[in-house]
Amino acid sequence: MKGEINLILATRDDAELIHKMKYEAFLPLYERYHDDETSPAKEDVEKVIRQLQEDTTDYYLINYQGNNVGAVRIRKKPDQMIYISPLFILPEYQNKGIGFVVIQLLFSKYSQAVTWRLDTILQEKGNCHLYEKCGFIRRGKEKVINDKMTLVDYEKTVVTVRRYEDADAQAVHNLIIRNFKEVNIKDYGEKAINELVKTHDVDWVRQVASYANMYVFLHKQEIVGVGSISSFWGSETESIILTVFVLPEYHGMGIGRKIIQILEQDELFTRAERIEIPASITGTEFYRKLGYDYKNGVKELDDEGHYRLEKFQGKKEAVL
Repeated sequence: MKGEINLILATRDDAELIHKMKYEAFLPLYERYHDDETSPAKEDVEKVIRQLQEDTTDYYLINYQGNNVGAVRIRKKPDQMIYISPLFILPEYQNKGIGFVVIQLLFSKYSQAVTWRLDTILQEKGNCHLYEKCGFIRRGKEKVINDKMTLVDYEKTVVTVRRYEDADAQAVHNLIIRNFKEVNIKDYGEKAINELVKTHDVDWVRQVASYANMYVFLHKQEIVGVGSISSFWGSETESIILTVFVLPEYHGMGIGRKIIQILEQDELFTRAERIEIPASITGTEFYRKLGYDYKNGVKELDDEGHYRLEKFQGKKEAVL
């Protein structure tokens, strides 16, 4: 089917066609949910014209077997982030796999993108399945529109993942030190960071990798993130997540969530009943949004300046 589908960059002359197709595509959803404030079926053609004129927008007609059957708008944001808003296909052409192919074509066309985002209707299970099939994951944000309809955010982070190799030690070290000096310094001060830098050298990276399952995350062959998981002092039922860092210029792109997602698929995580994270002041709220909370309900910094966070799976066991 891929060869039968083409994306044609739209111009101002296509505004009325896009508006007409958008109305036809979204009208059944509007009749189902009556989302007066958010439905694209209620938007006028002038909005399409304004979007076509935006420097940050690429609007494409979706052409299937020579027919225009829908459209997709790409919003290019800073830091290699792209929003799909909206993607629509005429009702008579839905459920033919066209949407899936369109998204794959977009991934190829915008291969420089690090993060893709979109939102969709939670109650439309087919749409949610499509985006999850394309590698998007729920970000946890929900917006209730009315008692029938909720919008949910999806995100896909385009990085490759592999296990750490010894040749990665210097790049991982540089990544961590940059975080200390450019990010963590705001919470800990220059003196404390300088002491950290002294102890966290390349050999320290190799030492952690010797007892932990360490993963590196790459974008276009550059290591942009790292994360590790180890047993907690040799325990079979407890594990600890360590060295979660992302290059500062890639912060806010969903790579941190991707790191935790991969670590939570590791055997040391799945077998554990309790998982601990020694979280920096800087990263604590990030982990709490992902389901980790203060160990034993106590919010206090340890001797190393970390908040001890934990997450339980299955039966809760007290730590002795």
